[in-house]
Amino acid sequence: TTANFSTYSAVNNRWRISTASGSLLEFKEAGRGLSDGTLLIACSNYEEQPVGIFEEPWDTLGAGASALANPNHLAFVPGRSNTILVTELYTRKVRRIENGTLESGHVSDLSGLLRNTNDPLNDPVLALQDGLMGITCHPEYDDPSGDNCFIYVYGTCEDPETFTYDPYRSGTEALVNKIFRVAVNPELTPTGTPIVVPGSPSVYAGNTTPTPAGPEPTPIERIDHSGGCLRAYNDGSKNYLLLSTGCVDHECDNGLMSCRPQDARVYPGKLLRYEIDSNGDLAIPSDNPFIPWLTATPMELPEGTPIPPTPDNRLPEGAVIASGFRNPYTIALRPGPTPGVPNEVWVCNVGGVSNRGFEEIDRVSLAFSPTPNPNQHKNYGFPRVEGNSAEPTPYPDTGYQMYDGDSCGSCPNTGCTGGDLSECASFPFVEFEDLEPPSVYYERFDQGGSNYGGSVVGAAFIAGSQFPSSYLGDLFFLDFVHSSLTRIDKNTLDTATPYRVGDLDELKWWETENQGRDMLQGPDGWLYYISGSGLNRIRFVE
Repeated sequence: TTANFSTYSAVNNRWRISTASGSLLEFKEAGRGLSDGTLLIACSNYEEQPVGIFEEPWDTLGAGASALANPNHLAFVPGRSNTILVTELYTRKVRRIENGTLESGHVSDLSGLLRNTNDPLNDPVLALQDGLMGITCHPEYDDPSGDNCFIYVYGTCEDPETFTYDPYRSGTEALVNKIFRVAVNPELTPTGTPIVVPGSPSVYAGNTTPTPAGPEPTPIERIDHSGGCLRAYNDGSKNYLLLSTGCVDHECDNGLMSCRPQDARVYPGKLLRYEIDSNGDLAIPSDNPFIPWLTATPMELPEGTPIPPTPDNRLPEGAVIASGFRNPYTIALRPGPTPGVPNEVWVCNVGGVSNRGFEEIDRVSLAFSPTPNPNQHKNYGFPRVEGNSAEPTPYPDTGYQMYDGDSCGSCPNTGCTGGDLSECASFPFVEFEDLEPPSVYYERFDQGGSNYGGSVVGAAFIAGSQFPSSYLGDLFFLDFVHSSLTRIDKNTLDTATPYRVGDLDELKWWETENQGRDMLQGPDGWLYYISGSGLNRIRFVE
């Protein structure tokens, strides 16, 4: 049996049918109609795709609505069946999608507080790296009292600040990322103006006046990898907020980097954990690893840890629970044995330049002992290593070179050491063999002509009963460069050995319609992901 699908745009897009020619496809199997009248038909196409996976746009324009403008992160509103909030980088607004319909207007406008990612200070190639980024809601947003109707967003402040102390650029005027809080009522109408939430970190987001380029056209330190993802959760008794922060430095083609991600005294390249108190403010949890060191005379540091010259500069940041990340663009909460309570956070850590780096997904435990223990802080290696450090060559080419932050900050430079970073000093010090390996990783695959690429950007764990039972507990993740969705079996995830995705075909378990940026499993059990062109939903149809 054959049919002409040239008039059905959704089918055309999925199966690459030429509308102009009205191409015919041969039926393989006809499916039953869906409740909305859609008839699904599995057809022969030019490549294999997993049977049953169906992708569809989920942002139909409502009356008077304009399309999403460079959307970046998404959040579901607790207690509502399918209300999604989306951040827009360029407009610095929070938009609302209700049951697949993008509403006109906005929930919140932070354009007066956050910088415009299009201004001349920003490298146009890196326009996705700062502005309005992560978003999440208070875990108890739907509390009947209405006291917790807070939206938290992460963004780059409009006005630079002078960092009075930074081990790498002391006294530098720099851009700063902070967490903002938007108070709304249960129907998402703002009840006040957005504010920097009390307890927010001030995260270094790049020097505002990078040294002009020399023979190498790209300064080492520029406004790059400053992004951050927010996720909130409840452990059964308390509410918490997680923030991932980028390394800020952008390595040049020679691999020159600073060591900020290895230094727990500064925020870049970290995973931060805060407790949300009864007022919706942020505080350092009493069980975070570095609590014992947050005193004027901290306990003895591990052997090999460099001791800063003054006591005020020797203390780690109390919010840090994990270090050693390059560009942790998104994070995913893994459900634990107790329903609704995550026991791990998996960090999608984007890898290095060209074929130098590896894409990583790093597992971080959220099970902290009541008596805080600095050994529960974990270091995932960047820039000392990318990929599995147990392999003979963790990174394919030569390693990253140390960049002295007090030098010119451009490449070539006069302040770089001659050795690689695999044995650079960390704070606190961690032996190379004790750096945490990734749980999932893969090389930046050659796309042809020595054009290497990869960018792991969004992940979610399958829970509930919408997907087949064989998918329960599996990890799904997106790659921005390859427009792909990858599935990793739960049993593979729970082995002690890091899992390496073997090739590009395995990575492209499913080819997405667009280049994904962030992904969550919705309250309805389906997967939702943001791309530069909008919001899509992925579901399974038998």
